[in-house]
Amino acid sequence: MSVLLWLMLTVMASVTMAKISFEKDLSMDVEFPGPVFRPDPSIPEGHMRPLGWQRMTDGPVDEVDGAVSTIEFYHEYVSKDDPIVMRDALPDTAPVFSNWKDDSYIVNQYSHLNVSVRVKTGRYRGKVLSTSQVMTMKSFLSEYKSEEWYLSTVLPDAMMEEIPLPPCVRCGTISERLWSAQLWMSSGGTSSRIHSHDDHLLHCVLFGRRDFILIESYHKKSFDFMPNYSGSVGGHSDINTEKVDMFKYGQIARVPWTWSTLRPGDCIFVPAGYIHQVRSYGRSASVTIEFSPLKEFDDTGCTLGDEEFAPLSSASFLMTLDAGILRLTNSNLNSDDVRNLLICLVGKSDWLSFHKFNHFYSTLSANATRAPPTRKVFDILSSKKNQMSLTESSLLAVPAKDLSKVADILNSFQKKGRQRDNQTTKQGPKDHDEF
Repeated sequence: MSVLLWLMLTVMASVTMAKISFEKDLSMDVEFPGPVFRPDPSIPEGHMRPLGWQRMTDGPVDEVDGAVSTIEFYHEYVSKDDPIVMRDALPDTAPVFSNWKDDSYIVNQYSHLNVSVRVKTGRYRGKVLSTSQVMTMKSFLSEYKSEEWYLSTVLPDAMMEEIPLPPCVRCGTISERLWSAQLWMSSGGTSSRIHSHDDHLLHCVLFGRRDFILIESYHKKSFDFMPNYSGSVGGHSDINTEKVDMFKYGQIARVPWTWSTLRPGDCIFVPAGYIHQVRSYGRSASVTIEFSPLKEFDDTGCTLGDEEFAPLSSASFLMTLDAGILRLTNSNLNSDDVRNLLICLVGKSDWLSFHKFNHFYSTLSANATRAPPTRKVFDILSSKKNQMSLTESSLLAVPAKDLSKVADILNSFQKKGRQRDNQTTKQGPKDHDEF
């Protein structure tokens, strides 16, 4: 390699990785939806403009004032896969709204906690490159206002006491299918990829502003969508959402979309598989609760007199962040626990595919040194080897002794991980979807 070429590469790398030397713009006065116009007859509308500028919106997402009950939430929205915005759904008496007004309190209380952070490393052919890293909360807060970082982490248990659990997910079958609570935090304007999730999500804003674009799932072909795994309704597109190339992606001009702007206390329900893209402004913080799609709903435990504030810590989440590592909350699974996990993975479908189980199992075993192959574990659950899917009825009929074998394998990941609790890892947990 010539000296000149080496110098050029060195300079390019330093520019890509360079820290912004000033704090980012925290203004939140942004026009959304943006204008749709054609600057020149030869150029398509919205060419090299942000997503949403390519055609007029079909209107705002439906909304209601205040929080809805879990029963209403399921029957009116979840069961119909209909998005809904709930204005002022979170009680303003929740401690987070007074305590987290600035970063000093968070530093004093939670500086030692390990969290997962997305770090932008550069751009390549129009794509934003980033990686996930684990760092302490103190490290993140000391730099995020001037670095291309945003916090994207499953909430550590210690932080859940101050954040409210929305009333619509507090009881019944929904409360038994809560996968995780994730905390998002950023400074200045940030923009997510176009993406979707395998599970339902409820996203609630604590501080700042978030603009959502929602698109029905059957439009994925228009965005060169890449699924998380074969058959997944979750995935993403690598289209540059800030500068959409309409000569390459002209079909976007025919895709209908709805929108919503969320402010502190507002929540939005995004059904599994629904395409969405999000922009954040100001000092932004929000929480996402992911829960499994349901075939039916049991309202056991649901009452009319729910207390105004209940902390996130009062919920039973299936996943947790432990020393920066994503793992199951229950580290002592038995056969019944494993069966319940498998039924959660089935969701609204009639079967569990090998590909979906592999996605789940690979996440849990990411930090294990000697994890049995996914195929071996899946075969334990099956009456025949090398099956590519298992029906819900067959999972309900798996003998307890076989489920106990799977429980022992999953428990081994949990115990080995906790032996490393005092170690700080540089690489973050396997990526979960963006909000």
